[in-house]
Amino acid sequence: MHEVGIMESALALVQRQVTAHRASRADRVVLRIGTLAGVEPESLRFAFDVVSRGTVAEGATLEIESVPAAAYCPTCQQEFAVETGFIFICTGCGDLCGEIRRGRELELSRIEMS
Repeated sequence: MHEVGIMESALALVQRQVTAHRASRADRVVLRIGTLAGVEPESLRFAFDVVSRGTVAEGATLEIESVPAAAYCPTCQQEFAVETGFIFICTGCGDLCGEIRRGRELELSRIEMS
């Protein structure tokens, strides 16, 4: 379960920010995760509960913002929504497209501290 490693890295960043801002704890941690990122949100929530024990984020709320995937068609010069995969069929012209514009995000978006 790679979600544990992801959460360990995220919580290391949270710890650094809490220390840098001279706060005592993190109250809310917000992650942005793209639908193509290969991360299972429920596994990430479980990992957060386990990995945050004994840290400045223990008891904090984990909020996960889902980022829908979008690809780009160079023929139509438009973005279109996609579900899965890495080669997509443009909904406008039917051409094959492989340029992903959104959906692979995996980022620590916000930390609320006290």
